[in-house]
Amino acid sequence: MNFDAPLDGWFTHLAWNIDLSTRGPFVKASSRRADYDHRLVNLAKKLRDEGATTAHALGVTVIVPVKGGPQYDLALLVHAAEPMRDSLVERTTALGFPSPELAMTARNGGRFGDTEGQDGEILLNHFAGETSSENAVEAWKSVSEWYARALKVDNSTLLEFTPDAPFLIMNYAVLPGKTVPFLAGQLLRPSFYSVVRKQLHNVGIEPFPLIARRLGA
Repeated sequence: MNFDAPLDGWFTHLAWNIDLSTRGPFVKASSRRADYDHRLVNLAKKLRDEGATTAHALGVTVIVPVKGGPQYDLALLVHAAEPMRDSLVERTTALGFPSPELAMTARNGGRFGDTEGQDGEILLNHFAGETSSENAVEAWKSVSEWYARALKVDNSTLLEFTPDAPFLIMNYAVLPGKTVPFLAGQLLRPSFYSVVRKQLHNVGIEPFPLIARRLGA
């Protein structure tokens, strides 16, 4: 599998629990959240106008029910030349947002394909464990070939978080189709357990996937 050179700059990932309620794994619509959606879309546009490489407001649609996973329904993902965590917390607080559930800074630990150049449902797969972020990055590389071959995932931008974050890495990718077939495509393949789950277990990391959509796109 060929990986592209990592992107320069820094990623900032902020996430909020605004009005999270689920039916099974699916996040319910919320009129209260819709107002925050609008504010975050406008902020993302301002950030792009101010020179951010990319800035996306993300609405979570599916939370895979794994114990210990992140619980949020709205997020902001920004790629810029400098870390922006503190300034973005200040700016979102000024817009009336509560304290974020997550406020994390990352470098691009690896990538393949073009995540920004295509539309679709977004995978935000958080990984945590008792190992180093470097080991987690290598584990992501080792299972990426399976996802490309078995599920036709043709892109991924991996965020490697700084040591103060509760997660080691996050796989940010556009899915090749709809969420339910993608998730079923994993669970119904024996090789998912013998290859993907086994390799992650051997490294000592656990995945916590969410599915989201880009708001205002």
